[in-house]
Amino acid sequence: MSRYNLAEWGLRRPALTVYLIGLLLLGGAVAFFGLGQTDMPNWTMRAMPIRVFWPGASAEQIEQQVVDKIERKLQDTPYLDSLISTSKPGEAWIWVNLENSLTDPKTKVPDIWYQVRKKVGDIRDTLPPGVQGPYFNDEFGDVYPLVYGIWGDEFSYAELKDQADWLREELLRLPIVEKVVLIGAQPQRVYLNLSTARLGNLRVSPLALTEAIAGHNAMQAAGHIENTTDRLRLRLGGQFGSVEDVRRVPVPAADGRLLTVGDLAEISAGYQYPAEQLMRVNGHPAVGLAISMAAGGNVVDLRRDVVALMGRLQAGLTVGVQATLVADEPQVVTHTLDKFLFKLAVAVGIVLLVSYATLGWRSGLVVATAFPLVLGATFMAMKVMDIDLQRISLGALIISLGLLVDDAIIIVEMMQVKMRQGLDRFHAASAAYTSTSLPMLTGTLVTIAGFMPIALAKTALREFMFGLYGVIAVALLVSWLVSVLFTPYLAYRMLPAQVGHHDEVYDTPFYRRLRDLVRACVNRPGWMVATVALLVGLAAVAGRQVEKQFFPLTDRPDLIVETWLPEGSSFAANEALAKDIDRLLKGEAGVHSWVSYIGSDTPRIFTDLWIELPAHNVIKTYIQTTDRPTRDRLREALRTRIARDLPQARARVNVFPFGMPAPSSIEYRITGPDRHTLREFAAQVRAVMHDHPQTSGVHYSWRGPVSTVRLDLDQARLTALGLSAQRLGESLDMLLSGRPVTQLRDGDETIDVVLRLTEDERTRLGYLPNVPVPLADGSSLPLGQLAHLQPAVEEGVVSHYNRMPAIMVYADLPWYVQPLDVDAQLRERLDAIRQRLPLGYHLEIGGIGELSAEVDEAIGAVMPIIAVAIVTLLMMQLQHLGLTLLVLASAPLGLIGVLVTLWLADLPLGLVAQLGVLALAGITMRNTVILVDQIRQDVAAGLSRHEAVIESTVRRFRPIVVTAAAAILALVPLLTDPFWGPMAYAMMGGLLVATMLTVLFVPTLYAACFRVRSSPAAPPPV
Repeated sequence: MSRYNLAEWGLRRPALTVYLIGLLLLGGAVAFFGLGQTDMPNWTMRAMPIRVFWPGASAEQIEQQVVDKIERKLQDTPYLDSLISTSKPGEAWIWVNLENSLTDPKTKVPDIWYQVRKKVGDIRDTLPPGVQGPYFNDEFGDVYPLVYGIWGDEFSYAELKDQADWLREELLRLPIVEKVVLIGAQPQRVYLNLSTARLGNLRVSPLALTEAIAGHNAMQAAGHIENTTDRLRLRLGGQFGSVEDVRRVPVPAADGRLLTVGDLAEISAGYQYPAEQLMRVNGHPAVGLAISMAAGGNVVDLRRDVVALMGRLQAGLTVGVQATLVADEPQVVTHTLDKFLFKLAVAVGIVLLVSYATLGWRSGLVVATAFPLVLGATFMAMKVMDIDLQRISLGALIISLGLLVDDAIIIVEMMQVKMRQGLDRFHAASAAYTSTSLPMLTGTLVTIAGFMPIALAKTALREFMFGLYGVIAVALLVSWLVSVLFTPYLAYRMLPAQVGHHDEVYDTPFYRRLRDLVRACVNRPGWMVATVALLVGLAAVAGRQVEKQFFPLTDRPDLIVETWLPEGSSFAANEALAKDIDRLLKGEAGVHSWVSYIGSDTPRIFTDLWIELPAHNVIKTYIQTTDRPTRDRLREALRTRIARDLPQARARVNVFPFGMPAPSSIEYRITGPDRHTLREFAAQVRAVMHDHPQTSGVHYSWRGPVSTVRLDLDQARLTALGLSAQRLGESLDMLLSGRPVTQLRDGDETIDVVLRLTEDERTRLGYLPNVPVPLADGSSLPLGQLAHLQPAVEEGVVSHYNRMPAIMVYADLPWYVQPLDVDAQLRERLDAIRQRLPLGYHLEIGGIGELSAEVDEAIGAVMPIIAVAIVTLLMMQLQHLGLTLLVLASAPLGLIGVLVTLWLADLPLGLVAQLGVLALAGITMRNTVILVDQIRQDVAAGLSRHEAVIESTVRRFRPIVVTAAAAILALVPLLTDPFWGPMAYAMMGGLLVATMLTVLFVPTLYAACFRVRSSPAAPPPV
């Protein structure tokens, strides 16, 4: 016996073998309870938004003077995929997107963000005066699994913030909490509302009022007295500590009288308006707490600790203040894991029943014992590879379960055969290893290679789906090792003595009929080839009917309602819209809770969630329903009611998707140098998309012009009055928008004191010519005497893609329509537009279509490597080109069952199902390799090639069918899962057809290719 015989090695060292078995079981249990828990895998965000402000600038000015300079500097950033910018009046956002092919993103991405900061910092001095920023959000990908809303109808925002601040400080004491971010906290303001009539009557200019307030509240050093013994500092009194202090400030009038601020202005305490962000919980104004977890933590433990602490802290809140948990991702994780662990247990039970039913209780027990050993080793490897318990990894375990029994069955059956031939248990185990270990290892490696596109594809999919490849690869390798090391030992201890000739088991009526069927196929290959050709034709018909999909929608009982008002709408209009949404949801059956974020998006409660940038006209409403049927009913009801009752808003009611997020179902991008030309072609693209019967909400990224008032200044008069355009703009900004003139200091809080006109005077367009403009001598003139006012329009949004002007055209689809299918249906008409584009213009697909194409390209790029690896493995095992080609020819057999099954089940062929198809090819080749190797062994044992083909097929029938049955039935628990369901259907149908064809068509193909006849012929290929 070879010294590398692992079965013999284990049998000669029983104490060490038992120790290793116990180590795997104990280590697996410890590792299992130490694994992290998530719903879906976390992956590294490869995008960072940069925000910059330039008050007073139009969208075009900030685009040309600020954004273009930043983009030009960043275009040589390492691993840069794209720069996408959005310029609006007074502000701009720039997205820095890194390549999805970036390797080791957890290490490299922070370094790249540091380089981005440095590059922009190098050109900071070249930006125009008055530019604020740029501000970098390199924590954009941070996840906040828990969000609380602090609310109470009788309390102000300031009081709610005080309560939230206290809770935040207490939460940060928990070791498992990393950050707690306040949401919707409104900065306090003291407003001085001026009436121009009153100022005129009392002969006080806004400038004098401003100087008086600022002068009385200055934080100014007053020097110190120092002598031989002491040093005494002088402190100026009079700093503002309350609103009354502001009210009593003296202001000199032009006629010499001394007035107070209270005589000149209506003083009110309030909050910043317009607000940057508001939060409403179940229709109540609220302040939120978004909680992130410390690195290495477990979200289930995070929820346990946070909820326990909040339960104790609730008693310390002011009576009437409530802390409501409005986003509870750990609860979703717990529900998902409980469901999947149950499915895993059911799958294990199914496989064990199949083993016992087909092998007998002793042989079945030997095979069944491999399961806890393989699972234990796999859990330990998951701990080392930092793979959490989540939907992907647990699904991978369920998929691999059916494959794990094959190696053990082969070993057990071979031992039984050798024992019937007269060998004792020891030598039967050793012989089983010698005859089967290498073919099984080759088959295992070929099966693993079928999953390798996930590991090798240079895309974010590799990080997102690595759990599938990692778990299955480890499970299959460990399964082989357990089968050749531990299964022989267990069989040595547990198998009964074998009585009778070794061929008797294959001489039953069932096997005689099977033998006759295989012989008929081998002797009449034309019938079998015609049957396969008919099945291929049926699959081709089915394939044209099967929809294409990227990632499916989740089964979470949550909805996200997104609404947009037209560009240029006021924040007040957006807040009113939020209250209208509250009214739609109040009293709705099945709604557990809802939270609206006005002016911004929801916090990132899980990684693969698309986050909108802050905008004054956007609302995101996150709704938690009681169950999935309620979610689906409410989704359709809300779409209808919003369209009917809120026609002023563009709305989208969505279910959260799995996988990498995209801003819209359908997206096309037109880029080119001239904006007018871009609009022309964008209109044509929009018309094509609008004509499709399934699309809705077709819109542009350039949301149309916004209204403005243009001031044509009388420059000569301004100069004569000693007034500059800058000073005029600052005065108007103060009076109309409000500008801080000083601050009220209260402990660690600073409250801006804001000067502005009364609401009637600052909001009424007709009053604009009468707005008083302060002059240098303390008097004022109406704005209408210094400038000609005329209405105008300007760009509300200007977009760039990789430094080129760009217009994105978006469309929404019903939940049951696949974006990839619609993209394919639009392709012909869009290609016609593409051909008419002038030089320098491009029409490209975006959104889900672009992500899918990128993944397909990445997988296609690695397929030659995988093909070479598979062929090399086959050649090393078979050492015959013809046999290798035969094995490769069996690879696509399962695709017949895949397409027909998905067609009959009316399911799409999504990305996950496509990965299952690739894996199915490896599984099919594995069975073919072992079958072909068995044929070679039988020929070497003296059988004719004709009999060797038939007898090898008969002997391999039970392991092939039992493995297929176990694999197919183990997938049953996944059929109802939205993520794994299509893949489960695809693999079940593919395995069923591939198994039948492996038993009937592969022997026929072997006989036809090598001209095997019923009488002995030339020497076989060995």
